Amino acid sequence: MSLLSVRSLRVAYGGAVRAVDGVDLEGPAGSITGLVGESGCGKSTLGRALMGVLPGAGRIAGGQVVFEGQDLLTLPEAARRALRWRRIAFVPQAAMNALDPVQRLGAAMREVLTERGGLSRAAAAARAAALFGMVGMDPARLADYPHQFSGGMRQRASIALALALHPALVIADEPVTALDVIVQRQVLDVLRDLQARLGLTVLLVTHDIAVVAYACDRVAVMYAGRIVEAGPVADVLERPLHPYTMGLTHAFPDITGDEAALVPIRGAPPSLLAPPDGCRFAPRCPFVEERCRAEYPPSREHASGHVAACWRAEEAAALRGRAAQPATWLAA
Repeated sequence: MSLLSVRSLRVAYGGAVRAVDGVDLEGPAGSITGLVGESGCGKSTLGRALMGVLPGAGRIAGGQVVFEGQDLLTLPEAARRALRWRRIAFVPQAAMNALDPVQRLGAAMREVLTERGGLSRAAAAARAAALFGMVGMDPARLADYPHQFSGGMRQRASIALALALHPALVIADEPVTALDVIVQRQVLDVLRDLQARLGLTVLLVTHDIAVVAYACDRVAVMYAGRIVEAGPVADVLERPLHPYTMGLTHAFPDITGDEAALVPIRGAPPSLLAPPDGCRFAPRCPFVEERCRAEYPPSREHASGHVAACWRAEEAAALRGRAAQPATWLAA
């Protein structure tokens, strides 16, 4: 059962740029879904659209965002605002910028708990201490300012803030960016542990496919404003159906493999001011055919819960073998 169900969502900037263009996405209750893709593919915009905190130039141009059985896009702003932090929470990617530099962490926590949660000061202080303990931090550090914390500790504090009012859905936007790999794992372990203990539904936005492999149950691969492949993590990463996913899986280090060199995907995502006709990955795809350039492929289910939008998905087993060769991508 999905706690979150997104249908044909479109988000535009300035009326011309569709950063999110017809996205379908499921967030099964009690699971972690990874949203992965290159920078500029629309991942953060999608996360902010779901939260209802788009920047001034952004607007939702159509679609549905069904959360706990109601379409958020049909709600009055006051009703949607009431859901923020209480039922839907957000973990930003730049914790140092998200935390008030002149406010002690304890004061920030108490403000959320009293103003948004309606707790007394005493109850808020107790809840703040419990939240810090929950994310593996000494409650005594509530007396400190953000600059007194390491990057990993600031991310833990951001997670604690997000969980302050017992949300059902947590949207985490690049929560381990700019952290070293040891601290990344610690933060992801905290997130996974909390998700399991509290029964949270998490949407984890990242550009790092290794993070998805480690932390997520499901994954949606986003490219140029659209979801090109989605399904259970093991199925998508071990048996990708879309060439873009194949390229991503070969573009990060594999310590168990024989190849020392990474295999890059040449080029860059297209401009969303004037995306190409047909499949948007076609200009970079080593397996492109004429119909790929002429018509965008429909998203179809090829295995249980595993969907992809590619004209050649039925040939994926053969294409995966070719995609593993660096020469395939260098010649594209």
